[in-house]
Amino acid sequence: MKKTLFLVLIILLSASTAWGGYCREGNCLNGTGVYQWADGSSFSGRFADGVPDGEGVFISKDKQRFMVVYKKGQPVTSTPYSEEDEALKERQREAQKFNLAGSEYFKKGDYKSAIFFFNKAITKWPNNKEFHENYRKAKEKIQ
Repeated sequence: MKKTLFLVLIILLSASTAWGGYCREGNCLNGTGVYQWADGSSFSGRFADGVPDGEGVFISKDKQRFMVVYKKGQPVTSTPYSEEDEALKERQREAQKFNLAGSEYFKKGDYKSAIFFFNKAITKWPNNKEFHENYRKAKEKIQ
């Protein structure tokens, strides 16, 4: 029931700007931005044609966080989202960057640098099998 009420609230907020609000940051027309409503609630994520479209974080006026997936301004899913979840996603993004760097060095034949970056990726995201496999392949090249 609480989830249904939240989705109704999101629909009302996203369907109308009569509540007032503004694009606080970024591109809330076609891009990534943060839209803030007059009541203090906000959505940070992807926008298309001036409405939320894709995954983002909705913060209610009482500071509750929800991961919401929108399709053309209408919420499709909504799940509670904590600061720990946000920190995990950030670590995973960093890990993906390290893995990409490792892959670039691997392609160039610089296997020691590749190992360094794959190891950093594993440190940030230890249970990612792809990172371990990339590390193993690079280690095989220098043995």
